[in-house]
Amino acid sequence: MTADETRLAVELEFLSEDPADRDIARSYWEVDADGSWKRPVREVTASAGISQITLTQRLREVVIARDPETLCDDCGIEMITASRSEFDQNRRSAAFTRLVCKECRSAKEEADKLAAAERQQRLVDEVNARFGYRDMDPLEIEQLSLREVVSLLALFRNPIDENYTCSIPLDSWSESLFSARIQDDRNRLTELWNSGKIYVHPSTPPKAFGWAANGEGDEQPGIYVDRVRWTARGQGPTGSVNATLVKAIKGALTHPWPDSWQMGWASEWDRVMLEEALAYLELCMEEYNFEFSPGDRTRDVLAGALESFALGAVYNFIWRATKDSAAYFQRGGVTRKQAANSTVGRIERSVEYALTQKWDVKVYRRDRRLPWSAVSTTLFTTVLGVGDAMTARPDDVLLDDSEDPAWEPDAANHEEADTTDEEREQQ
Repeated sequence: MTADETRLAVELEFLSEDPADRDIARSYWEVDADGSWKRPVREVTASAGISQITLTQRLREVVIARDPETLCDDCGIEMITASRSEFDQNRRSAAFTRLVCKECRSAKEEADKLAAAERQQRLVDEVNARFGYRDMDPLEIEQLSLREVVSLLALFRNPIDENYTCSIPLDSWSESLFSARIQDDRNRLTELWNSGKIYVHPSTPPKAFGWAANGEGDEQPGIYVDRVRWTARGQGPTGSVNATLVKAIKGALTHPWPDSWQMGWASEWDRVMLEEALAYLELCMEEYNFEFSPGDRTRDVLAGALESFALGAVYNFIWRATKDSAAYFQRGGVTRKQAANSTVGRIERSVEYALTQKWDVKVYRRDRRLPWSAVSTTLFTTVLGVGDAMTARPDDVLLDDSEDPAWEPDAANHEEADTTDEEREQQ
């Protein structure tokens, strides 16, 4: 049979003038009358005196093979196939899936990248237009709630640089916490943002923005509050705006407080203490591999405990309850979830019994695995002048006698308060 009479499974476009290369390609792609391969691959390689790896490489270099029966669904051109296995796979796939050639895939990828970049830029532009910093009247300190004062001080006490240009995104606070729990982080920032106290700084990275569907299914620009670089509302360069705000708040704390602050500090105390207790409960539950998500009952039980006991005593109740729940699970007969759910009830019963028996509950020291957050330090040390928040009670706050509070927490007291579970076992 001559070369012209050879029946091939594909159409060949030769890139080499070498007759040997052309003979190898024809031999490889030749088929019988029934469409089966005329020669096994090992026969082709043996005849050419090369390995199968060399054969595959040689075919890619000297010939382009197109299958006339499988077309690209995008451009309609015959599919290029580099091997028999790819040829067979394309034939099988054509019946139930779309086939797209390499050129069309590359073109689509480039088009998708361009569309994604344009869409992202449109998102950034819309976010900056809606939420970005602009000159506005600066914040009036006395019009802020005490909760807003605490949140703003905690946010801008760690600026992105020494010039107070903007805040550090919360997801970049590597060795410290903004507040005791992530959900409280987001709640505080969302409150400030929704009320127009803070704005998105222009240096915020694109990863902080995203699209969200509204009720009608239309896309709306949105932000991830813990990824944003924030700046306070004001006029002029953001660095001077934020620095002036911090200085003004600290100054206002040393003068007679507005009535709203006098009436609001106890509520903020309760909220921050509750977040601290919840954070410690979550830490203890995680230690025993309990999956746990605090709900309303948990918050009510811990809030009730904090009404009668200091945070350090509530630590005591939490640690012992989770330890007993773990032992309950180890004894068998209950699931891990059941054991975890029994923890809150144990805390509640322990608190009630301690109150009934009028126990002097031992106050635990701070757990070093859960450092004080910026919000807690700001409230208890900077705003209220409390020495040790683990033992403090609201009655310890003497606002009328307070002087200019220290900006930084009493690190020595907090460091001495660190302890471990092993130490507690010995107490």
